[in-house]
Amino acid sequence: MKLFNYHIAVRKLVFGLALLCMAFAASAQTERLVKVSNVNDDEKIKVEVFPNPTSDYLTIDLSNLDLKKPKIEIRSIIGTKMRVNLEENGLKKFKVDVQAFRRGYYLVLVMDDQSKFQQTVRFSKK
Repeated sequence: MKLFNYHIAVRKLVFGLALLCMAFAASAQTERLVKVSNVNDDEKIKVEVFPNPTSDYLTIDLSNLDLKKPKIEIRSIIGTKMRVNLEENGLKKFKVDVQAFRRGYYLVLVMDDQSKFQQTVRFSKK
């Protein structure tokens, strides 16, 4: 029985490490900026997330992007999808209540299937 429990513990540890590796790989995209064809090669467009770090509300600004139907997700650093209510806060700006989130790092994923845009931005919850 002890051997069985040991194998379960090892599997959980390996699974947790695999999730952590995937989360770090996703957060590495945070620094990656996506080029848009209608701007100069020197200019890079990105998703803006502020304030960072935050404790109450997070603003996601997509006003510099030409996205048709953006899809926004927030995930914990280990990949768990967070339940959020996106509130429009101006043209292509969204406000998210993160007060219920635990302290730590989270990822904002912005995707648009029509323009093939995808970017991940990391933020910290205090």
